[in-house]
Amino acid sequence: MELFIVHRNISNPSTSKIPWDHLEKIDIAKGLYLSYRKDLVEGEDYGNWFFLWYGEFDAKPDLSLLADRLDSDRAAETWGGRGVCIAINKIKAELKIINDSYGSFPIFFSKSPIDSDVIASNSIKAFNQIKIDWTSFYQFLSFGYIIGEFSIFNNVSRLMANSMLAVSGNSNEINIKVNRLENFWLMGGEVTEDKVDSIIDILRFEAGKIDRSLLMMSGGWDSRLLLSAMKDVSPVLYTHGNLASREIAIVRDIANLLRLELIEHDFSCDNFDDSLFQGYLEKNESMMFSHWAEAGRLASTRSLVMTAGTFGEVLGGHYGTLNSLPPKKKYLSLAAHMLGLGGFVDRYLHLEDIEQVYELLKVSNYNVFWMVRDEISERLKTLQLMEDSNDRLNSVLTSYREQGTDNAQAIYERFYTEHRGGQYINLQMKNAAVAGRFRNAFTNRDLIAVVSSIKFEDRAHNKLNKKVVRKICPELLKFPLAATLANAGRPLLVQEISRATRKFIEKNNLGMTLYSKMSVYGGRKFGWNDFEAIVSPELANGMLANFQSDLWDRDAIVGASNSKDSGMKYPLFDMLSKALTLDFSITPQRPIE
Repeated sequence: MELFIVHRNISNPSTSKIPWDHLEKIDIAKGLYLSYRKDLVEGEDYGNWFFLWYGEFDAKPDLSLLADRLDSDRAAETWGGRGVCIAINKIKAELKIINDSYGSFPIFFSKSPIDSDVIASNSIKAFNQIKIDWTSFYQFLSFGYIIGEFSIFNNVSRLMANSMLAVSGNSNEINIKVNRLENFWLMGGEVTEDKVDSIIDILRFEAGKIDRSLLMMSGGWDSRLLLSAMKDVSPVLYTHGNLASREIAIVRDIANLLRLELIEHDFSCDNFDDSLFQGYLEKNESMMFSHWAEAGRLASTRSLVMTAGTFGEVLGGHYGTLNSLPPKKKYLSLAAHMLGLGGFVDRYLHLEDIEQVYELLKVSNYNVFWMVRDEISERLKTLQLMEDSNDRLNSVLTSYREQGTDNAQAIYERFYTEHRGGQYINLQMKNAAVAGRFRNAFTNRDLIAVVSSIKFEDRAHNKLNKKVVRKICPELLKFPLAATLANAGRPLLVQEISRATRKFIEKNNLGMTLYSKMSVYGGRKFGWNDFEAIVSPELANGMLANFQSDLWDRDAIVGASNSKDSGMKYPLFDMLSKALTLDFSITPQRPIE
């Protein structure tokens, strides 16, 4: 959905079904305009500037401070926004578009503005007359994100996270410049009690900003950390999936302990129909994580603000090079971290080498092309998409170093956060929320600053999360985590042994029998994920009915949905969601060139 479009003098820039009377048009210069959704975008005058803003709930930046920074050429200090802020200069013919720290709110702009009627927009569909960038197509189908400054179209860029786009000139001469904001990925400090206390204060501040909230609750660390800070404002807890699972039983016990309302939603085939598919595509231009839609609907009905643990991966140290290691090296690193030797062993494994980051992240296969027709797949494989992807990856990593991020863990973590976190994982809540009623505590600028001052090894394996929870709500450590058998308060070594034991039990009938008899959570499936009854030929055909291009191998997709392998059901649902997102973006279809 277009929230704003910077465009030349055309009558209605909107390519969707938005009524013209919902768009407000502002003159930037002769023949250059900005149109925006006045029902969804806030506008406010301040000094020499007219500001437009949309983003997280009640997170509008301090416009006085922002105006002062823009007036005094200190734009780099405007980092840390939690949405998109557009500053229109009332004196000069220029505007500046500032995005958020992690790139969750997309901004697209033309690489050749002199040849395009649309100069910039939040909507990729606004540019839907451009040739497909097949390297980006391949990346999105593989990972759910696109590397670097590229988009699904050849001549359209995506503004990278923590950046500002400046547009000036008139319809005959349009100038575009991208500036990176202040780099906060400069990690390496020690964790201290003062820093832990600062994190607690910030999380409690965030809790106070959403005193009527719907907290997406799982059996993991991130939502448990949020709950520890929010318990006094009595959030409504929400969980979904297999209601007979061990993970949801843990959530149920936590809710009972704290005497909080818990809403449990069991997935049903009835939840996934054309109204959901079309609604998600029209509102979000994305089909990702549509199983969160019911949570967003319920939050809206009850006037609650959604929140969840997305981006908690940074605080919890989940996005380190450790995650890309093969199993033996991963367990060696884990064991070393448990014994306080993590830094030494990680250096032995070359995890501190910047060159190793590229080796861990580079792409190496075309496995995702099983979804497209054979002749299309063969044609795409001749276009050097892997080589192009790896060149783009290398350019991004090089740009991080040029900006002053010279620590391998920080480079890896930054890449994962800005790409997988910002473009993919954060869509869980962002896509589901109605009219922007969501707020993410982990995007708080002050929290980002504190976390970025703590070296990765002091955050890895949820060490910092555990310190915070132990200080403010230690009773939450009495319960096990979704991925481990031992209670969360146990030492890391015990936690990891219990994780390995859980994996053994899942694959061993005798082990499962013994666990069922000995554990209070026995006799249950471990995880919430319950797509076995959802992902079927009926669902595949229902989703395929919304595909408009002829790229896809429909028979292969329906055949895969009929698989008896329950472990493949959710990955297939995710792949279908990526494919439908791509199909919606590129329609009408372009030839491969």
